[in-house]
Amino acid sequence: MRRLRFAIIFIFLAALAATVVMFNATKPRLLILQSYDKTYPWTRDVDVGIRRVLKEDSDYSVRWFYMDTKRHPWSDYKVNIGKTVRKLIDNWQPDVVIAVDDDAQKYAMKYFVNRPDLKIVFSGMNGTLEQYGYQGAPNITGILERKPFDALKETLLLVASARGSTRPVRIMFLGDTSDSVRSDEKDFRKFDWAPVEVLNSRFAKTFDDWKQGVEFAAANHVDYIITANYRRIQRSAGDKTLMSPTAVLKWTEAHSQVPVVGTNAFFVEDGGMLAIGTSPYEQGEVAMSMADRILRGLAKPADIPVQSTHQFVVAMRESGIRKWKIRLPAVYESAARSSANFFP
Repeated sequence: MRRLRFAIIFIFLAALAATVVMFNATKPRLLILQSYDKTYPWTRDVDVGIRRVLKEDSDYSVRWFYMDTKRHPWSDYKVNIGKTVRKLIDNWQPDVVIAVDDDAQKYAMKYFVNRPDLKIVFSGMNGTLEQYGYQGAPNITGILERKPFDALKETLLLVASARGSTRPVRIMFLGDTSDSVRSDEKDFRKFDWAPVEVLNSRFAKTFDDWKQGVEFAAANHVDYIITANYRRIQRSAGDKTLMSPTAVLKWTEAHSQVPVVGTNAFFVEDGGMLAIGTSPYEQGEVAMSMADRILRGLAKPADIPVQSTHQFVVAMRESGIRKWKIRLPAVYESAARSSANFFP
């Protein structure tokens, strides 16, 4: 009798396990593909936005993959990690891929354009749809990343007005040589900055290049340096080791005769004074909401219009604001504090 009881229990547990395995095997599959690493502040905060929509008890299987190309910016690495991602997709066969930032598009997802068995939702994309062959592709939608230059311009003019300045504000773009920075700079050049005066942009491959850019700004009476990113700066022409972003900004804050403003919130986290940046949370939330609709069969990618940035975040460092005697309406500090982007 006892043996029969054990046999019944074993059969029940085996059937239950088989049911769970079958259920999980048939659940829709979502791959979240990040271009960079988990510790990169932008990636970290995009993940926060994704998780705000993605519930722990979701009705689909989820995998995360980090390409880590920000810390490994060399072409051969990017090509090889792109091949790894494509192999993963072929083997695991996800229903939807959320692909974040341009390297995910360039080295992996552009090879799946027009694939009816795979739906792609891009996010944090600085490039254009045409650049990756996404224009008109029925299996692709997403949200573009565009810098909030209108809010930045408004901020610079507010500061000038508070100082009683009557001459035009002069700005200069300074960044590293990464593809994302070059894309941002193209948008920077296209934007209507009037009455702000814009000097020629500078790109820094090495730390000496960066120092020269900072010194050039002071020598040419620039009021503000605008930077998008500085993580791909080599120590020197003969040493390809990348400078730590905090070291770059520590030197800049100590030596620059011109205040520097960032277009990513992590600029202040790294040690900068002020940033008016694209919201990484919005990028994650919107992409995950799109993916959720597709996975639930409520819409196809072609039914979901491509979106662009609508939200921005303010980040402030109190010591830097005081150093440069910058006065801004109290709502700026409130906005920075509300998103945990206010630093002493």
